[in-house]
Amino acid sequence: MTLIPHANEKSVPTPAELRRQVARATGRLRDTAVHVGRLVEDKTPDPVLAGALRTATRLRDTAARAGRLAGQRNLDSAKAGAGRAATLARANRTALVTVAGVLTAAVLARRARRARRTK
Repeated sequence: MTLIPHANEKSVPTPAELRRQVARATGRLRDTAVHVGRLVEDKTPDPVLAGALRTATRLRDTAARAGRLAGQRNLDSAKAGAGRAATLARANRTALVTVAGVLTAAVLARRARRARRTK
């Protein structure tokens, strides 16, 4: 008994067809991401763009440094730095919580002021 697919059944794509479909979808996503990036860039004030560029540069440099450390497989300095930071945080919990609270209050106050100004 042979099975003949009905006209409304979908056939399974071959690996080559699947690769082509994935490549097309990837291209569309890339184009959309570029388009959205340009729209956001056009609507973002210059000081914000400058800050974002500085942050992106710092992140890229940090990622490169982390990659080099991981490539060397010598994570002793990273472990030591993390240990020092954890010890400092444990020793100064009250100060850290106070600073975080003050910063949060300042950010909320600034947002409230901006919201009142725009009304």
